Amino acid sequence: MAGEKARKVLAIAHASAAVLLAATLALWSPYTFHVAMLVVFHVAICYGLLKAQPWAPWLVGVATAMGVVFAAVSAYVPIALVGYTLEACLLVAGLVAYAGILIASLAYAIFRRKEFSAG
Repeated sequence: MAGEKARKVLAIAHASAAVLLAATLALWSPYTFHVAMLVVFHVAICYGLLKAQPWAPWLVGVATAMGVVFAAVSAYVPIALVGYTLEACLLVAGLVAYAGILIASLAYAIFRRKEFSAG
């Protein structure tokens, strides 16, 4: 029961990440392929977590590898461009929270992998 609730919370977090990344894609940079791929991955992960699909842990691993690198590289940019302003600090906090969601999802997928078994 607790595992199902945790999966639903993580699914909502991934749906939120997909919406926020899609908004970033629409407002700032419609030609960044990696952000578009992350949006697709987060939508698929949301479905995979809600239905406990056997492929969900693998997709969480791929999205975590991609997303943590993206967040780490992107965290430097706001401070390098505008300095230590409130907006830059909020962007960095958002990227750190994004990486935290990915790592928490990966840890859940690893430690609760029996929930995702096909049989």
